[in-house]
Amino acid sequence: MHPFAFLVPILLVQAPPSGPRMLPVPAGFVMPEGLRIKDGSITFEAFDQEVFEVRPSAAQGPVRVPVEGRLWRFSLESSGPRAGALRLMQALRPALESTGWTWQWSERGVARRALEGQDLWVRVMSGASGELRVVLAEPTPPPVLVLQKPGAQVEYPKPDGDFPYLAPWPGAQLMSTAPSQAPVAATLSEGREGFVMVTFIEKEYALAEPVSPHAFLKVYRQALEAAGWEIEGNHKGALIQLQATYLREGRDLRATLRLAGDAMAISVADVGAQRPK
Repeated sequence: MHPFAFLVPILLVQAPPSGPRMLPVPAGFVMPEGLRIKDGSITFEAFDQEVFEVRPSAAQGPVRVPVEGRLWRFSLESSGPRAGALRLMQALRPALESTGWTWQWSERGVARRALEGQDLWVRVMSGASGELRVVLAEPTPPPVLVLQKPGAQVEYPKPDGDFPYLAPWPGAQLMSTAPSQAPVAATLSEGREGFVMVTFIEKEYALAEPVSPHAFLKVYRQALEAAGWEIEGNHKGALIQLQATYLREGRDLRATLRLAGDAMAISVADVGAQRPK
């Protein structure tokens, strides 16, 4: 059983919903005359991942290409009389082709534009009510978070401060600190394996702006591994959670990081300091 299996997540303190962020689509996506972005349909993620299916040739099967970076999602509709998705696509296709887009899988509406130092991917699909649903991606590197390595001495976090070795997402505001007890798997005296009841300290934060689950898990995984932590598991679905253990410098730390909407939480137990001697 995983050492964090007994943890019961505390309800995260959530900031007031900020709504989806919006950003004009890149100039490389040309909007032909007669089409427009449907009001209220566009959303933007500063870093996320979308998988595009491409077919290099008729003789080859489809290939899945994951693209990480800036992501826009929106719907296109007619700017004049109502038109169906087929007619909208007939207007959009030549506009894309004339500005350097090449189809990676025409039947799936997947195209790419790599010109003038800009790389863009797009997928266009029929939507409801005669719309075209568009996913537009621009590959970019992930954000970088640098974590301080835990030292050899036990560090006691302050109620009104962050963990010294586990920083929150940049711009996050500390909302609360609370202890909770849970059993974790540990090596006991004489090398016996068992469970020990320890106290976790959980700090809850309100995020300055929404963070995609993909960005949260990727950035923290890279930062934790760079600081010497071992990743025990991560979940991406209804529960966005990452678990890690630090077993260096004589320390035994267990951490769980969770994302919930516009909030996150970091729970840490210093098992080494609490293990029976």
